[in-house]
Amino acid sequence: MKLALYAVLVAALTTLTPAGERVQVFRAQLDAPPAKRSMPADCKLLQRNPPVTMTELDLEGQKDPFRKERNAAGASGANALLVLTKMTISRHNSECPGTSPITDCPPDFGAWYRVVVERYACPDEALKGLKPGAKQ
Repeated sequence: MKLALYAVLVAALTTLTPAGERVQVFRAQLDAPPAKRSMPADCKLLQRNPPVTMTELDLEGQKDPFRKERNAAGASGANALLVLTKMTISRHNSECPGTSPITDCPPDFGAWYRVVVERYACPDEALKGLKPGAKQ
């Protein structure tokens, strides 16, 4: 539990670089059909990170949980991140129903997710129809 809290605090201290500011974040379900979890055809996949485990609080309890990844992506020439998530363990706190935001449930970490982050280089036109931050 202390390690997860430490990870949240370290992520909160990461500042966004100018290159990271240019990187847009998109989300999709990891187990969705390929057409619903892919970037436009004009986008080039630069890197796919190995899966990691994150809590719902890590994903939803911060303003920008992927600052570190955005900075790294911007430095590598990417302008988009696709964050693929799949819930692996649901919430177990009966006092914190799934309809409540996890930020209303301290000190609960909420559900657990398997998360894969992909970096892309996309033409600006390819990103225009997508909604940053939204699940695709």
